[in-house]
Amino acid sequence: MTQSSSPLDPMAIWRELTAQWEKSTNAFANEAMASDPFRQGMHGGMNASLGAQKALGDLMARLLTMLNLPTRADLQALSEQLQHIDDHLARISRQLEEGGVAPAPAPQSSAPKRTKQPPSMAATPPAPAKKTATKASKSPARTRRPRP
Repeated sequence: MTQSSSPLDPMAIWRELTAQWEKSTNAFANEAMASDPFRQGMHGGMNASLGAQKALGDLMARLLTMLNLPTRADLQALSEQLQHIDDHLARISRQLEEGGVAPAPAPQSSAPKRTKQPPSMAATPPAPAKKTATKASKSPARTRRPRP
C-alpha cells in the first residue's frame, strides 16, 4: 500500500510557499547587494564601526594607564620577552646536555647608544674679557632659557 499526499496537505503547501518566498527573497537581496548605493552604505558603516572600535581601544588604554594597569600591548610585549627568555634558556639547556659550554649572553641594552659626547674642559676656549665698560652696558645680557 503506497501513501500519497492528499491535495489539501497543509504542510506541503507551507513547504512550497516557504521555498518560493526564499527564492524571491534571495533574488531581491542579490540584486540589492549588487548596487553601488548598497556598497557605499556598507563601506561607510564599516568605517564608522572601525573608527568607534579604535576610539574605544584608545579610551581603554588611557583608562588602564591612569589606573596603572597594563594594556594589551604591554602584555603582548611582556609575552614576547618571556618567549625570548624561554627560547634562550632552552638553547643553553640543550648545549649543556650536549656537554658544551654555554655561550656568554650578548648584552642587549634597551637604552639608545650615546653618540653625542660632552665637550671636554681642555677643548673649551676661555671666556673673552670685556673690552670696555660702555660697550657691555649697551648690549643686553643673554640668558639661556631651560627647555620644556
